Amino acid sequence: MEADSRPPFRVMLRMEVHPGRRQEFERTWLQVATGIAREPANRGQKLVRSVDDEHVYYVFTDWADESSFRTFELSEAHVENRRRLQPFRRGGEMVVTETVHDLPPAPAAGTGTAAGPRTAAQDAADRPSPGSAVGEPLAFIGLGNMGGGMAHRLLAAGRTLTVHNRTAAKAAPLAEAGATVAASPAEAAKGHSVVLLSLADEAAVEEVLFGQVAEVLAPGAVVVDTSTVSPAYARECAQRLDRLGLRRVEACVVGNPFQAREGKLRVYTSGEKSDLARVGDILDTLGAQVVHLGAPGTAATLKLIFNLLLGAQVASLAEAVAYGVAAGLDRDRLLASVAESGFSSVVLRFRAELMRKASYEPAFFRSTLMEKDLRLALGDAAVAGVPLPVLDSVRERFADVNAAGDGDKDASVLLEHTVRDGGAKAES
Repeated sequence: MEADSRPPFRVMLRMEVHPGRRQEFERTWLQVATGIAREPANRGQKLVRSVDDEHVYYVFTDWADESSFRTFELSEAHVENRRRLQPFRRGGEMVVTETVHDLPPAPAAGTGTAAGPRTAAQDAADRPSPGSAVGEPLAFIGLGNMGGGMAHRLLAAGRTLTVHNRTAAKAAPLAEAGATVAASPAEAAKGHSVVLLSLADEAAVEEVLFGQVAEVLAPGAVVVDTSTVSPAYARECAQRLDRLGLRRVEACVVGNPFQAREGKLRVYTSGEKSDLARVGDILDTLGAQVVHLGAPGTAATLKLIFNLLLGAQVASLAEAVAYGVAAGLDRDRLLASVAESGFSSVVLRFRAELMRKASYEPAFFRSTLMEKDLRLALGDAAVAGVPLPVLDSVRERFADVNAAGDGDKDASVLLEHTVRDGGAKAES
């Protein structure tokens, strides 16, 4: 039977250990890890200590796939492992990763490879041919947190990029990295066969795509749109571009700006498979996972569902913490306890850390965009005849945040408004 060649799903945990507890922690971790090693889906573990701070450790745990890890994460065994390690911890956070490429060290100069020295013909075969998709120049319009990260990723992968952003200063780091900066969307897109968009809302897509870009693209060009819009508007865009002889690939991305820059996003696509094939190498560069869902609008629907869940988790965490603080619990300890519990999630852990540090700027996901996406999802659900009363109340909370002037702050700032509103009501 052949070994499973799929790349492992890796969990990385950063742990800060209380001074004087290092040896106890290391012994306990070894005992815990020995138990985890018996899990059928476990593919190995590693404990690493920082050379800059002897109280900081990194734990790497590999799994056969994400579902195996998620199952273990909710098990009683994992809860017990957390309980055993908790006395040694004073902080830290967990992130999940997925291996995209795992390259062995390059052979020393002149030694060739296990198969012998490379020939000039082999080197030539590895270089992209003129006009191939790998060497095709790209235009990228919209360089916010996610767009900027994706553009950096494409440059790092060797792509030739012309970029534009409404706020010109956001293009400066990309210019330093080798991109050509255009003064307008039309200038960026002119003559290109592939243009990528990462814009804030439907109004921006309408203005940029149909107001400037569509008319200057090369015939038959593909528009890869990563903007979050309503499913109805996504379908309309595809139809309008088709009438202009252009193609649209819906590429909804899930992740954060760090993952965007590292090419570790999850990319959900809709559109014609032939169009997806034309830009497949681009999508593979941006995402650790690319999943095709079907007809136009389906990727937009799933993206809105993800953001509904995000908004609900942020709102419920904010309300739970507001209650705990009012009842006398220490805010930092409460947030850390929630993040480390079996009731947490990757989203909750990340937002809990932002709330603990009150670190809302620069935003990972602006409150204005959260309210916008909730509003789009509620409208689409209403058309489908599905009422979402809980999520409608969440949308109203984010609308209040925006009205108070915090729309450009991360959605986690909802906690401050929830605590403040709760205190005001208690005094009245």
